[in-house]
Amino acid sequence: MISRLGVNNSFKKMHVGSKLLDYIKQWFVDPDNKTGCRYLVVDAYNQPVPLAFYEANGFKYMFSSEQQECEYRKIESVAKLHTRMMYFDLMLLTGVAG
Repeated sequence: MISRLGVNNSFKKMHVGSKLLDYIKQWFVDPDNKTGCRYLVVDAYNQPVPLAFYEANGFKYMFSSEQQECEYRKIESVAKLHTRMMYFDLMLLTGVAG
């Protein structure tokens, strides 16, 4: 699980966050890494900028809708979730993903 990422305003638009995610992804698929991790997961703020950032970095929504996510997480129906669960399948980097 990746904690939420934030970039200092002085470094915005310099792709620092994407470079950090690329480093994390490569670290987990390195042959010397013995963690056995397959997915990176993030609980992203449910706002356009953070969601677009994670989508641009290959993350997918864990649930097809906010309603489905509410049901799974046993959250009473709300107008909008505060966060959305997203994942990245590391197998995509190895060419083995199905």
